Amino acid sequence: MTSIPEVKVHFKDLKTLFNAGYGALGKLHEEVNAPVVKARLLNQEVVAVYGKEAAEKFYNATYFKRANAMPKPILKTLQGETGVQTLDGDEHLKRKGIFMDLMTPDRMANYRQLLEKNLTNALNEQHGTFELYILAKKVLFQTICTWSGINLGQFTEQKIDALADDQVAMFEGVNSASDHLNGVIGRKKAEKWAQELLQEAREHPLDKDRNLALYAFATAKDTKDNLLPLETAAVELLNIIRPTVAITVWVALMGRILFNKTEVYQKLANNFVELQDSFIEELRRYYPFFPMIPATSIQDVEIDGYLIPKDSWVVLDIYGTNHDARSMENADSFKVDRFVGKTKQISYDEEYEMIAQGGGDFRQMHRCAGEWITLHTLRVFSDKLVNGYTFSVPEQDWTIPMNQFPTYPQSKVLLFKE
Repeated sequence: MTSIPEVKVHFKDLKTLFNAGYGALGKLHEEVNAPVVKARLLNQEVVAVYGKEAAEKFYNATYFKRANAMPKPILKTLQGETGVQTLDGDEHLKRKGIFMDLMTPDRMANYRQLLEKNLTNALNEQHGTFELYILAKKVLFQTICTWSGINLGQFTEQKIDALADDQVAMFEGVNSASDHLNGVIGRKKAEKWAQELLQEAREHPLDKDRNLALYAFATAKDTKDNLLPLETAAVELLNIIRPTVAITVWVALMGRILFNKTEVYQKLANNFVELQDSFIEELRRYYPFFPMIPATSIQDVEIDGYLIPKDSWVVLDIYGTNHDARSMENADSFKVDRFVGKTKQISYDEEYEMIAQGGGDFRQMHRCAGEWITLHTLRVFSDKLVNGYTFSVPEQDWTIPMNQFPTYPQSKVLLFKE
């Protein structure tokens, strides 16, 4: 096996890497012309990998663990400090099972029906110019809360908007010191709100709510059959709500690809039934949400002929994997029909080439439990944007900053409806 090539990253290079954003790890790979590279960033040694073989090993619990791998600032904003993403082994399987048990075909159909209703109502209310990002945020927060068993009717419109903004603050809290502070504050407020909901559900349980997320996490137990601490249950309830609101980002990117690239719109409109799911998978591939994910090797592991030692901090380049020219033709081009005939395999089977929301098996591995919610969300939005309404498109800034995580168009997609 070959030793891992190393890149010396000097302090003066950090700004260039930061500005590369989603492509930062790709620049390190290019510098050594290898799929595995080692670098030291801010006093932390990191091994960066990408591609199908790397993903297969990375999501295999025989080789990698997630405990203590994610940087603390990310846990304090995006994920929460005791969530399923930080677990391994039986604890992970037990906790992940709670999420997956909520994702039944009937419950997915219920989610889609709720979203169809809420989005139709929201779009019908629009007259003049509106911002797709803001509309999607409100609709998705309303929909996922109702689907989860949370009665938003007890809150004022102002409170509901603030609660939705807290979700956004958590997933946007990685770009600057001020964003991080907003994310920390947003998480604290959101966790307090979730704890109050869960406490109420524990004190006044209803049998009819058993298949709802609020009830599931209010009654969730650990591997020792103990009720989850209220703080942990709150983190997990938010792991349903926050990622669903975060689909707002992909909705905005969908707006960009449809209304700024009109040839894509026309192709999809002319053959919507055949192309819709392929379009959605290509959207998720082309615009991954976050650029990378970390883990720690628990034994020596070989990836692409390179030996990664035990206890290495390893990051899988999600953006690089989804744009890997070794396994994907014209990987840097958006092709509406790229995944025709392959969409079920990608989003329902074990998968390692297109890993927009993680790879591997849903129950056994660290793959996003909300991927099917994402698919239904993007199906409903694409149908409404292409088939349901006629929009005109005001002048705006379509730029997507590649050093913003997650990224979306600067103008957040402005549309005009009569």
